[in-house]
Amino acid sequence: MKHAAILISIIFALSAHPVLAASTTGDARKAIEDGDYAAALGVLKPLAEQGDAYAVYLFGALRLDGLGVERDVEEALSMFEEAALKGNAHAQHALGALALDGKVVRRDEQRAAGWLSLAAMRAHPRAQADLGLLYLEGRGVPVDAARAVSLFESAAIAGDIEGAFRLGFAFLNGEGLKRNEEKAAYWLERAAGQGHPAAQFNLALLYETGRLGDRRAAVRWMRMAADGGLPEAMTAMGLLAHKGLARGKAADWFEKAAEAGDGQGQFLYAVALIEADGRARDADAALEWLDRALANPRGLPPELEAGAATLRNKIEAAI
Repeated sequence: MKHAAILISIIFALSAHPVLAASTTGDARKAIEDGDYAAALGVLKPLAEQGDAYAVYLFGALRLDGLGVERDVEEALSMFEEAALKGNAHAQHALGALALDGKVVRRDEQRAAGWLSLAAMRAHPRAQADLGLLYLEGRGVPVDAARAVSLFESAAIAGDIEGAFRLGFAFLNGEGLKRNEEKAAYWLERAAGQGHPAAQFNLALLYETGRLGDRRAAVRWMRMAADGGLPEAMTAMGLLAHKGLARGKAADWFEKAAEAGDGQGQFLYAVALIEADGRARDADAALEWLDRALANPRGLPPELEAGAATLRNKIEAAI
């Protein structure tokens, strides 16, 4: 399983290296881009053995997922720590991300905040965005919305997609700063244009209000978010199709959303099945999807939960 939060910065790390010769950087970068990890390791291994912090970090990142080398989690963590203690921001971010994720090492938000803080002080954009979220939610650090926004802004200005999304979302909700829809749209669009599904979804909702001008942009951004795999965007596309504002059958989108785990999508797909709206009537399948919607840990919106329970009882009584 690849750890995107760590490997996402490999190319940046190579291009930002202040010591590696340009030809060496280019060879390693091209090998990684081409998926030729063995060739990349051939370039990086000698440098890592000489104690070069960047090379140690990159070697560890490849070892963590067994890319071109035998997978060894303990060795990878050891290499990250070696590079991090030498001041490498990418390794510091990697250790923070792993502690926050909790899949490779025990989840520890305070430890995560510590490593992310070190990386953020070295202007690592993704570490700034990740640390900002911790400050916003008070996880591992005290709640400090102003500090969170400052970190989001630094990350966003540096071009980090997550930082741009978080800053736009903060403007949208007035978290740590004054609510401003125009600034929210600006930063959300920066992230959305780089393929961030949550940014595309929220930007679509903002355009749907009509306060930013052309409502047709809402459908375009929502479709991108749905195609990007965001379950709630699939549900939204179904609702837009139901209103005649988007192409395709509403039931098709509701089915996709239901299978992707969206509670509202599961409820609406059950409705489509029981009302034969875009699907053959199937009471048993409708019951199954209603049960899944009601048991969904993500939950239904309060206004739908009672309706789902009532519909389920009516269908069961009719059967």
